[in-house]
Formats: sequence, C-alpha cells, structure tokens
Amino acid sequence: MSGKIENFIKNNKKAFDDQEPSAGLWDKIDAQLDAHCKEQNKKIKRLKVYNFSKIAAIFIVVLAFGFLWGKYQWAEAVKLENINPAYAAKEVQFSSLIDHKRAALKDLKKIDPQLYQTFKSEQLKLEKEYKSLQKELSTSPNQDRIVKAMIRNLQSQIDLLNQQLNITKEVKQFKASQNETAI
Repeated sequence: MSGKIENFIKNNKKAFDDQEPSAGLWDKIDAQLDAHCKEQNKKIKRLKVYNFSKIAAIFIVVLAFGFLWGKYQWAEAVKLENINPAYAAKEVQFSSLIDHKRAALKDLKKIDPQLYQTFKSEQLKLEKEYKSLQKELSTSPNQDRIVKAMIRNLQSQIDLLNQQLNITKEVKQFKASQNETAI
C-alpha cells in the first residue's frame, strides 16, 4: 500500500510543486502559535493560582485545628478537677450554696433596696477577687496554693452571705415590730 502512495506522489509531483504557499502563511502560523502559547500560559497560571489557593486553604485549616486543639489542652490543664478533684467538688458545693443564699437575699431588695445594694457591692468585691484568682490559676506555677485561695474565697463569700442573711432577718423583725406597734 505504501508503494501505491509513493507512485502517486512521484506521478503527481509537478501538480504538488506548482502550488506555492502564500507569503504570509508562516506569519499566520507563527501568530496562531503565539496565541495558542499565550492561552496555554494563562491556563498554567490559573492552575498555579488554583493549586496555591488549595495549599493555603489546607494550611489555614490545619493551623485553625492546631490552635483549637492547643486551646482545648490549655483549658483542660487549668480545670480545677484536673488539678485537685477534691477541691473541685468543694467548689461545686460552695457555688451552689452561694447561689442559694443570694436568691434568699433577693427578698431584701423589696424591703430595703439601699441595704441590698450595699450587700451586693460587698459580694461583688469577693467575686471579683475569685475571678482574678481563676485567671492567676492558669499562669501560676503553684496551682495548689491558688486553688486553696479560691476555696477560702468561696468560704468567705458564704460567711458574708450568712451575715447578710442574719442582718436581713433582723431588719425584717424590726420592720414587723414597727408595723405591729403602729397598728
């Protein structure tokens, strides 16, 4: 079969040679090649940008995951139950007792609002001190000492609330006796 093609080309060689390509044919081919190369370069640049954005996104996700994991580990290390479980149980017990006593003091707000505000400001001082101890707990090398100070602060809050509740009872009794003598 290749012999037939060769014979055909040899027999018709003059017919092929009489047609000359136009003068601007190579310029057109060169322009088309340049356009094609530019298009290929654009595609390559888009692929590079796309690949870079994928890598950046993966890096951000890994970085965020690492940050959240580190923050979780730090929070777990500072939790009271991880430092001293016995003190953690006391903290829960004291906190619920403090909440109960504060709820009982709310009655004073109706009877004597000014006295209630005074009591509240004293409570806020101790609570602010407790929160500063909690912050110090995360940076202190002697966490056991800070935990003990936190428990003492909660005990002080309970003592203060007991005193305030006793004063509230006395105020209620005094107001009740005034109402009885006025009648």
